[in-house]
Amino acid sequence: MFSLKGERPWIRNTIFISISIFFLFCLYTVLVHGNEHLLGSFVEFDNDDVKYVRSAWTLLDKGIFTYHDVNESTVFIMPGLPFVMAGFMSIFGKWGGITAFRVFQVVIQSLSLYLIFLIGRRLFNSKVGVISLILSALYLPNIWTPNILLTEVIFHFLFLLLVYITIYAVECNKLSYYISGGIVLGITGLFRPTIGAYPIIVLILWIYNKYTFKDMVKLTIIVTTVFALVMSPWIIRNYKTFNRFIPFTLSSGNPLIQGSYIDYNEEIDFYPWENVDDRVEQEKYYKENFKYRFKHYMVKRPLAYIKWYLLDKSIELWKYPFYWGQIYSIKFSYIEVYHALLLVIGAIGMAKIYVGYKEKKYKSTALILFQIFAYFTIIHIPYVTFSRYSYPLIWIFIIGTSVVLEKVLDLYYKSKKESSPGHKI
Repeated sequence: MFSLKGERPWIRNTIFISISIFFLFCLYTVLVHGNEHLLGSFVEFDNDDVKYVRSAWTLLDKGIFTYHDVNESTVFIMPGLPFVMAGFMSIFGKWGGITAFRVFQVVIQSLSLYLIFLIGRRLFNSKVGVISLILSALYLPNIWTPNILLTEVIFHFLFLLLVYITIYAVECNKLSYYISGGIVLGITGLFRPTIGAYPIIVLILWIYNKYTFKDMVKLTIIVTTVFALVMSPWIIRNYKTFNRFIPFTLSSGNPLIQGSYIDYNEEIDFYPWENVDDRVEQEKYYKENFKYRFKHYMVKRPLAYIKWYLLDKSIELWKYPFYWGQIYSIKFSYIEVYHALLLVIGAIGMAKIYVGYKEKKYKSTALILFQIFAYFTIIHIPYVTFSRYSYPLIWIFIIGTSVVLEKVLDLYYKSKKESSPGHKI
């Protein structure tokens, strides 16, 4: 499943050299320039990254899981990232643990490149896998993100692993793959709640692959049970702390409100919400505010809001690379061009995959690329959308681009071979 046994030497060498160079560039960046890429301040604690760090510190000092207030238990973030940080800090110290965590992110980011190769190989062939790996290594946000202290790198790795296991599980219909998938799904959920409805993608693949209803019910029960077991410590903690069933978080209200304003401009159809000190109660006021705006503003201008939600916000999600800092003096505009090319060529590649599926040139599991794109676009549309949320998914366009490039290279070498002096017609 993860082996390179049987691969040609040039493929093994290309993978090893590419990942090694990528690893060294990332490692140098985080060790020398890591602190330059903090998004917030350790004085003001004014951004997600420094709040995650403070949450880890509080876990170590007080054994309390907090976020906004160090004296108040929270359910507004998933626990994965602060707990991982706290683990490194318990070994290397509060500040040394931050550096160790960044090095850890370099390691799993390098492993993510390998997973992209494996997915490309499994869905198509080794050439597509190698091209995908190289394009991913050249995508500068992949080198920049290990510097930041957010969920992107870990989620990126876990999601790739989940997709790879999903492909094997659907193709082979082996119980062990589904159990592994349930475990990874649960762990991924501890970092980002947006993964919660991922089984919808699996259900569609089951239908494409003509699974029986009996098998679908059986596997659903098994995966759900495994997922629930992994998530249960978090769910039990939330019930004990807040006296209510909270499977993920209570943090959707504010992003829901902010994302509802056209062009994120609160001057358009603004309606004030009530502010209270209790953050759980505040969540209720956010949602009530959204309901009021929906009834009194949105339904009166349906076309404007339909365009905003379905078109404009989808574009906002995908159009920019997640490159908020500058490394190796490479400007954002250069990365923007590369990003745009990946989106355009990748979309062409996915269209080619769809046609190839219809013509039975590609396996039905290759359609997972479409489903991932649609799933995460739809799941983010109700909220604020921007490049940070699409970054862990750009690999689907990279694989789509690789499908196109592999075909172009094959045609080039074929024409070169046919035009050579020794070629016989």
